Amino acid sequence: MSAFRRGLRFTALAACAMLAVPAAALRAQQANADGVSLRASLSADTVFVGQQITYTLSVRIPTAVRQRLRRNPEFVPPEPRAMLAYDLPLARAGEPGDEYETHTFRRALFALTPGRYALSQARLSYALPQSNSFFSREDDRTLRADGVSFVAVEPPLRGRPADWAGAVGQWQATLRAEPAESRVGDPFVLVLRLEGTGNATLLPRPALSIPWADVVAQDERVLLDSTPALFGGTKEFRWLVTPREAGQQTVAAMGYPTFDPARGGYMRVMTTPVSVTVRPGTLATLPTRPGAAAAEDAAMTIEPSLRGATPLRLPFGTLLTWLALLAPLPWTWWRFARGRRRRAAGPAAVDPSPRALLDRTLRERTGLQLASFTSPGALTEALRLEGVTPETASAVESLRDDCDRATFAAPVTPAGLRELQARASAMLAKVDAEARRRATLLLIVATAFAGCASQPFARDAVDAFQTGAQAYMRGEYSAAREAFALASARAPRDPAAWANLGTAAWQARDTVTAVVGWQRALRLDPTSTELRSRLARVSAPQHQRAARVWPLPPLPLLALGLLGWLGGWAWLAGLARRQRRSRWPALVLLPSALCIFAAAYIDRSLAGADAVVIAERSPLRSLPALGADPGAVPMTGEIARVVERRGVWLRLELDGGRSGWFPAERTRSLARD
Repeated sequence: MSAFRRGLRFTALAACAMLAVPAAALRAQQANADGVSLRASLSADTVFVGQQITYTLSVRIPTAVRQRLRRNPEFVPPEPRAMLAYDLPLARAGEPGDEYETHTFRRALFALTPGRYALSQARLSYALPQSNSFFSREDDRTLRADGVSFVAVEPPLRGRPADWAGAVGQWQATLRAEPAESRVGDPFVLVLRLEGTGNATLLPRPALSIPWADVVAQDERVLLDSTPALFGGTKEFRWLVTPREAGQQTVAAMGYPTFDPARGGYMRVMTTPVSVTVRPGTLATLPTRPGAAAAEDAAMTIEPSLRGATPLRLPFGTLLTWLALLAPLPWTWWRFARGRRRRAAGPAAVDPSPRALLDRTLRERTGLQLASFTSPGALTEALRLEGVTPETASAVESLRDDCDRATFAAPVTPAGLRELQARASAMLAKVDAEARRRATLLLIVATAFAGCASQPFARDAVDAFQTGAQAYMRGEYSAAREAFALASARAPRDPAAWANLGTAAWQARDTVTAVVGWQRALRLDPTSTELRSRLARVSAPQHQRAARVWPLPPLPLLALGLLGWLGGWAWLAGLARRQRRSRWPALVLLPSALCIFAAAYIDRSLAGADAVVIAERSPLRSLPALGADPGAVPMTGEIARVVERRGVWLRLELDGGRSGWFPAERTRSLARD
């Protein structure tokens, strides 16, 4: 009984020891007989997006084993994916004479998007000699630490400021001017410095507007500090400020919203106001009213009235699509189905009767049966509906009557039979040449395209357009821009509304809205040379890659292609019905198909579904994160093509081989409504 109690007590103590030691470390120690252990851990299991989480790897090596090592162990940490990672300084613990020597590897991780993140196993490799001899062989040992994972969540919506753009951490802000004295027209540099704890590379640039000066964003400078356990650093945002008014001017205090993970709430870091002495300058300032540039205003005229909605989409998905797809069916029927039926029925007996000859041939060529038209004039009317001229239709009915008299009234001589057969052949040749269903085909195409006709515009669009035109004539370009924006929203398919919006925005010094208005107007009216000349005023290129607008409307090209396509298959069906073959219809079908595909390509290009306008200057990033490596800086008003969308980020392609991730909030879409 005492032995049983001692065993039970030993088991309980072992269980308590297992609960006290982390599982990863316990498995690592048990897996290695040398006493070397490798343990992986995270500072937390749940963090906010942009908040630091520390990944720690502890290597514990017995002193006796460390003295036997002939070379340093090889350590391979896991590779983080979809995260920003920064290595922190290595830490070593242990004094001479201690039983163990501990090395700690730390890495600061920052999640860019919400979700679960997993880190794979870490590996430690080392070699021990088999004996004390210097020439002894070595045994390679490998130790692995368990993988770990954590969850990143978005900062809470409650209490979130409207201008918060993703800044996370504890920061302090200062504002300074370099230099603090300037002249009108001479720029100076305004610097906003943020310093504190967090990832400084992820801090976004705040918006800045100074009423007495022009502001242009400049470069950003980042200095990281990875010495402490908590990652920190500084970031400076620079603006080039050009004063327009002389005097003692003041840059108002700036507030920078951040999210503090330690407090779990938002806060606004405030700066102090900055005073700048602006002396009168010798350079002339830019006119505040575009009326000073009379020559330019004279060239920038506006549309007098709305034009009406233009066709916005090709009629694919409507009746024309089915007509184009079903066009080969008549040819298929006459070419294969009727041929198999005739082969199955065997050769038909030759009927010398002229009436039977006329009936069979007329039925094959027009689908009409003589037995269905017994009353006088009925056959003539039916043939006229098939496109036959009145003279030919009357002659065919007269021939039918002569054949009936020759068949039923009196026997016909061989010479008379040959004469009737010759008349029948001549009449049938005329019927075959005249019986074309052009009117029906044109009616179908015209009916289908009628669905793409212009639609009347709303009354509020007319009122807004007139208000904008009156404001423009008075020189109130900002008010005209707002009115034309309302008119274009009410009549999104009217090129005049978009063209006037672009012109008013250009006069109001709003380059981005001007590019959007002119580009959308040009995509609705691709043949306009006036719009192309106005886009040429913009510094950013407007004729390359995504900005290119083909000077050809797609609807006429589509109409030509569909007419040729339907006509070509109708021609083939007529030849198959008469058991004839020709290569000429193929020469019609091939260009028609090319016209249809060209119209579809041009329509997709004009739609602008993947085209955006750069609204604010910002560098392209290598990854969808503000802290990623910066690249080229697109020009304001430049048009880029969207390759991929990921949350609030767009992967853009521009001319010159430039590509990268760009914030979606700093772009304007060209996709038509």
